[in-house]
Amino acid sequence: MIVYHGSLKKFDHFTQTTTIPRLPNDIDTIGFWFVSEMKAAKPFAFGTETVIEKSKTEFWDDGEPKVVQYEKPVRGFIYRVFIDEPNLKEYESYESFMSDRDPFCDYFATKRGNLTWKDQATLLNKEEANDKFRKQLLKQQYEGFTVRNTQLQGDSADLFCIFLQENLFIADVISVDDV
Repeated sequence: MIVYHGSLKKFDHFTQTTTIPRLPNDIDTIGFWFVSEMKAAKPFAFGTETVIEKSKTEFWDDGEPKVVQYEKPVRGFIYRVFIDEPNLKEYESYESFMSDRDPFCDYFATKRGNLTWKDQATLLNKEEANDKFRKQLLKQQYEGFTVRNTQLQGDSADLFCIFLQENLFIADVISVDDV
């Protein structure tokens, strides 16, 4: 199976620290995220990075340059990745996936009652919830999951989450400028 991953950084293999995308609802740390269409990966390859450097135009009274911080636009890469037929749990919708994850989540909001992701409440235990959800699926012999027809920043694609980096083989790295 071929899937796509957009990233601001260039790398040779997948690790937890180099490939965390910006995803809604605090789902980013469940596993490694991919999409079925290259164009759906493209928005994840655009962003900014914080730069701290000595100013060339601003100086202190003693003539030393001031240190300035700014956000620099970054154009990243699209990764074409091969996954050797993983055993994936299938969700027909984003809603069904999130409902399956919700029992592991502790939410906080001014509203009372049994809160869910739909209430736009603050998730208090992101890492713990994602870890327990992943472990539950691993116990069921799944290597990840797929969410069909997910809306991602204007595009519709299948969304894939793979738990183990050993199953991921980078077939190609493409500059987002070449897509």
